[in-house]
Formats: sequence, structure tokens, C-alpha cells
Amino acid sequence: MKTFKHTSLWAMALLFCTLLFSGCASFKITTPDEMAEVGPQDKAYDYRALTVRGVVLGVRVISQGKYDDVPRANEVFWVDATRQRMRTLGGYALLSEEPVQSANGHSGTRLKFGRDQRGTTYWYWVTLFVTEDNIHVIDAGGRREHFEESQSVIEQALASYVVRD
Repeated sequence: MKTFKHTSLWAMALLFCTLLFSGCASFKITTPDEMAEVGPQDKAYDYRALTVRGVVLGVRVISQGKYDDVPRANEVFWVDATRQRMRTLGGYALLSEEPVQSANGHSGTRLKFGRDQRGTTYWYWVTLFVTEDNIHVIDAGGRREHFEESQSVIEQALASYVVRD
């Protein structure tokens, strides 16, 4: 009886901690039915999902000011830095830029890029939400024709994004 009681207490404590810390995530996103969430294969991402056709959606939340290589800066800085990095290091051309809002009303910016590689066109979207403490980077990418087929699903996932910090 004593073992059952201790096991029950540990189970309750584990459940409490799980509930306590699951509410503390700095974002929430709903994976559409047409996508599958994948495990943490790349530790740089806090979330990854993909479509059957290989279009990938990812979320990274980066702490501002916590490390020397991530200074505290506003959204204008991070949008410009992303634009420059994608152009100079990634070879992507900026196709469009637009203001967006998270599901809970946080203002952000979406950058849409394109790149041709060996006769194939790729699209890559980067959505940024910058808070005092974090940079939320939500990216989606894939072959243009596959991205176009999945665009409404990607937009559905992006529309569900909640900034929690």
C-alpha cells in the first residue's frame, strides 16, 4: 500500500509540473490536419511540421540579450538583419514584405523570399515577432509548386500562432 501511495504522489507531482511548465511556453501554434508535427531532429527549432509534399514549417524562439551574439534590438533591426542575411548568405531575393499580427494581436513582419537553384524555384517565408525578451522566427519553405499547393495550410498554421511572452 505504501508503494502505491508513493507512486500516486509522484504521478501527481509529475502531472502538476507538466501542467505548470506546459503553460509557460513562449508560443503556441496549431498544427493543421494536413501537416505532421515532427520531433526535435534539429535542436535549433522549437517546433517543426511538414506537409506530404515536403513543405516545412518551423519555429525558433531566440532570447534577446542572453548571449553576446544576440543583442537586444527592435523589430526594425531584426527584419533588416533577416533581409540582409537571406540575400547575402542564402542567395534569396525578397519578393514581398508585409505587416502581420499573431493570433493574440502581436504585431510582426512577414518576409517572402524566392530562389532559383538548378532550374527549381524555392519559396521561403520568414515571419518575425519581436518582444522585449525574445525573437520569434517562424519560417516556411519548399519548392515553389509544392508551397503553392500547401499555401492555405501554411497560412492557417501561421494564423494560429500565439506569442506568449
